[in-house]
Amino acid sequence: MKLFLLMLLLPFAAISQSVVVLEQREIKFNLSRDEEVEQWNASFKTYNKLSKEEKEILYWTNYSRKNPVRFWDSVMTPILLVHPQLKGKYSVSLKEDLRAAGNLPLFGLNDTLITAARSHAMDIGEKKATVSHTSTNGTSFSSRLQQAGIRNCGSENMSLGNGNVLMAIAMLYLDHGLENLGHRKTLLNKEYTNIGIGATTYGREQLFFVQDFACKQ
Repeated sequence: MKLFLLMLLLPFAAISQSVVVLEQREIKFNLSRDEEVEQWNASFKTYNKLSKEEKEILYWTNYSRKNPVRFWDSVMTPILLVHPQLKGKYSVSLKEDLRAAGNLPLFGLNDTLITAARSHAMDIGEKKATVSHTSTNGTSFSSRLQQAGIRNCGSENMSLGNGNVLMAIAMLYLDHGLENLGHRKTLLNKEYTNIGIGATTYGREQLFFVQDFACKQ
């Protein structure tokens, strides 16, 4: 059994958490890499500073932003076929939201957000601390972003799972069990244009990653 622990923080909102436990099964995705997304991601000077896992998180996040309908058809549909227990009101609403989203602007890499996301990922992941938006020294999410110079608006998604990045992004979108659909709303928010990603191991087999988002500064 594999666990996906998803946590979201929105400004002035309570923390939302979803825990999804799935059997490890093979999922056949009929996918080819999107060259436009690859080129966009690589156009940022900080791109080559990302780890392999961080690059994949950025790729699939922007892949879903470029064509939300294709993300539903090529990613979510195969997942739901293999894991039918995920079908229900959350998958139905996700399909509707993705089909209504249109083409969203791709996230641009922000060096400040990368530093903030990595710092928090390392703090929680390497210490195997309780997954939280609060640092182990007690610093809150809002304080962390303010210290990083983010003043206008920001949000944070976190995921802890078995290392399958595409599956983790899909679970963030699905928001299974979360009535406020916070992860999904963040990922589909047109106001958020900047992203920073930090990823690290959590234990022996799990990947923990942080996505920090901000509006245009």
